Amino acid sequence: MDILMTIWTYFATNILQQPAFMIGLIVLIGYVLLGKPWYDTLSGTLKAIVGYLILTVGSGGLTNNFRPVLVGLKDRFQMDAMVIDPYFGQNAVTVGVEEVFGKGFGDAMILLFIAFIVNILLVRFTKQTKLRALFTTGNVQVQQAATAYWLIMFACPFLLENRVAMLIVMALLLGAYWAVGSNLTIKPCQEVTDGAGFCLAHQQMFGVAFFYWLAGKLFGNEGKNKDKKVKRIEDIELPGFMSMFNDNMVSASILMLIFFGAILCVLGRDYLIAGGFLKEGQSMVFYVIQTCLYFAVYLAILQLGVRTFVAELTASF
Repeated sequence: MDILMTIWTYFATNILQQPAFMIGLIVLIGYVLLGKPWYDTLSGTLKAIVGYLILTVGSGGLTNNFRPVLVGLKDRFQMDAMVIDPYFGQNAVTVGVEEVFGKGFGDAMILLFIAFIVNILLVRFTKQTKLRALFTTGNVQVQQAATAYWLIMFACPFLLENRVAMLIVMALLLGAYWAVGSNLTIKPCQEVTDGAGFCLAHQQMFGVAFFYWLAGKLFGNEGKNKDKKVKRIEDIELPGFMSMFNDNMVSASILMLIFFGAILCVLGRDYLIAGGFLKEGQSMVFYVIQTCLYFAVYLAILQLGVRTFVAELTASF
């Protein structure tokens, strides 16, 4: 029994409580169940782990880069600024669950794993549940598992003393949310993609379902304008100098320079030096440019990480 406990403790500490390795384990299991060759399984697992680590680097860098803006707005203008971004929320939960509740963030990855199994079971018994959508957007699953982990502990403090019950309640709620939410987007996604065979699994699932229903009520019956040519945003060609905004990196860099560059300029050189963000004698102009371009760099890193491990997570299931 002691040997089994030692093995379980080692496994829980080094895999279940490490988000990157937990994602890798999910991908590994998926590839094995699909009967993929060992080299595909190995490469897919490694790419999923590395992708999540890239995501962690990007989100951490983005958080640190925002610090002068958030701290400066509070100190100089008494504004409690918040970044409405799920990666910031994920980082906040990572730190907060330990400080506030004395829990490890690794439980959020166990929650993700169990909730994903719940989602699979709900789809497996589709005749009874009428649900047929599997949520496989890995980065969003991690964010929502983190959010659910915090919310349930905050809303149901009586579960804090019973770890197993807490994880079961969270997993049932989260797994049902994934299954129901993504299932609601099947119909609108089929219409938009001409029956491509997939649905939307992201933050805005219930919003998509609601506005699809609302559009049907406001703009006529389904199929009324079926033969009418629909303009798609990807077909829009911006004229002249506006065409540079077709490049995501260029548009992100310019937008960051305009918005956050303006905030840094308002905060002023003296404040940035006093706060230790800007060194004495350093060029204010190039500090603003460099800081804002780092925003764009970290966004690109986030996108790379997301594309890498989500592609493997999706392929494994």
